[in-house]
Amino acid sequence: MNQNVLGPQKPFDLFTEFAKFASMHQISLRDPKATLAFTNYVGESIDRTRSDPIRLHGQRAQAMFEAMLVSLGGYHLLKVEDIGRIYPEDRFKVPDFRVVLADRTQWLIEVKNVYIADSNNQRRRLMRRAYLEKLKSYAACTGGLLKVAVYWAQWGFWTLVSPERLIDIDGNLTLDMHTALAVNELSRLGDRMIGTRPPLRLRLTVDPARTSSVGPDGKVEVTIARAQIYCGEDEVLDPVEEQIAWLLMRYGEWKESQPELLMDGDRPKTIELQWEPKVQENDGFEIVGSLSQIFTRYYAEQTVEDREVVQTLAPPRPKWFEPLVRSEYERKALPLWQFILQPNFAILGGKRDMNAE
Repeated sequence: MNQNVLGPQKPFDLFTEFAKFASMHQISLRDPKATLAFTNYVGESIDRTRSDPIRLHGQRAQAMFEAMLVSLGGYHLLKVEDIGRIYPEDRFKVPDFRVVLADRTQWLIEVKNVYIADSNNQRRRLMRRAYLEKLKSYAACTGGLLKVAVYWAQWGFWTLVSPERLIDIDGNLTLDMHTALAVNELSRLGDRMIGTRPPLRLRLTVDPARTSSVGPDGKVEVTIARAQIYCGEDEVLDPVEEQIAWLLMRYGEWKESQPELLMDGDRPKTIELQWEPKVQENDGFEIVGSLSQIFTRYYAEQTVEDREVVQTLAPPRPKWFEPLVRSEYERKALPLWQFILQPNFAILGGKRDMNAE
């Protein structure tokens, strides 16, 4: 097992599935044909999943949420919950994850992947009443508060909500994106909005001794001698701030400009890239994005090609955001603003269930 991706780590998990298969088909574990039959069964199961886009995107979303929580780090304990059997099956449904917060509050989180093609009709039924009741029963029996994490695939962001506040008159969990954003509780797990001073720039200075003149065909061979990062007009020299700035440039929401080339005669001198918000609304700083959005873009880079899922797992990045959110770190050339968004339950008309916080 590759330890650089999240996923089942116990080597006997596969044998357990083999034993279940052998029992179901009344095949001896020692029968050489059992291995071949199980291999064929597994291959067919994999092919069915690969050919089912809904299931494939759902698997990716669940793995992404787990990896994102590892990067955000806002938990005392994180456990994959939906492993193993449960009895009676007709009464309980096991959520995907258990999270123990710093204050020892326990959340049980079910993950849903939602794609809405029509942005004018965003309201979506996420769970029927019977499904939701089974999740609630499990939470009640195991001492956790039920939450639902929703990945809004079309826009590439996450929300975390308390379902008890959002059930419709039929007892179903029905939700639209704007309401989900207003009552989003993901900040409790470490999410926050990040702002800095625009623009962010990457300046590449070429080595004149190893850079050719522009040829008749317009081609030129370039060797980079130095790379510099700027925030506004200030050069970012601190290694930690360089790391943060590169993270924001690569995965933030700001728009990347076309490369700007400065010539020295017929030879390139510098190449400069710039990232800045599409619309600048504030004086001195602008929002680059939330940590969850930054991680989502990273995860998409690792798992999606041409809008198709090519992987469901990506290397986790534990403590990835730690340098960015550390309050004791003295900022030099890269000022940062952090906004911790709190849910606004007042928009729900004061509705509050005894199972909600």
